[in-house]
Amino acid sequence: MKRLSLLICLIICELFQISPVFADSLSDAENLISKAKVASSVDERNEYILQSRNLLKEYLDSNPYDIEALLQLSKTYQITKDRNKAKLYVLKAYNFNPSKPELQKEMGDFYYNFQEYSIALEYYKLALSSGLLTDFDTNLKTAKCYEKLGDSGNAKLYYQIGNHVDSSSREILNKLNEYESIEHEEIMKYTPTPEYVYLFKDKPVSDEEKNDSDAEVLIEEINNL
Repeated sequence: MKRLSLLICLIICELFQISPVFADSLSDAENLISKAKVASSVDERNEYILQSRNLLKEYLDSNPYDIEALLQLSKTYQITKDRNKAKLYVLKAYNFNPSKPELQKEMGDFYYNFQEYSIALEYYKLALSSGLLTDFDTNLKTAKCYEKLGDSGNAKLYYQIGNHVDSSSREILNKLNEYESIEHEEIMKYTPTPEYVYLFKDKPVSDEEKNDSDAEVLIEEINNL
């Protein structure tokens, strides 16, 4: 009976040109990738990655234009730090629709994972302007790129926007508190106690206030979407 069922399944797959891989092979592959990320050893991780790649490659033999499968396959190579193969598959997916903001973000994630923050930032900013303005992860990664590049002003700006999108994020709250603490220390360190107080004197706008103002403008744009 089992052999008969298997034969029927293979015949149906052949008739409809469906790969005999499990119907939910993409879901299985994604689960294996998730397990690989938290594996307790390199050997265990590599075993999950190998299983995932086998599923995805077999699936892509019958569905070569499946963007999700190409992206997942790229991620397996990103985990093992194989930049060339990771880029090959993420580019294949991206080239199907370069104007799609989700694929622009995937390109950003690829470069981010290989610590190429300047290029990653270009794709994240492109994704934000193309439709992901309210996407939490894109704003968070944009902030992190600026932070990695030493631009604390813009890093704080995008952390503020990320906080507006999701105020429950402890990671962002901790970052904003860290920036506030640093700025307070800098002000206390370099601001001398004035000998005289001048009333009605114009107060210059600090860089920190400018960044806060920029954040308010972008947040207002998000609220008006």
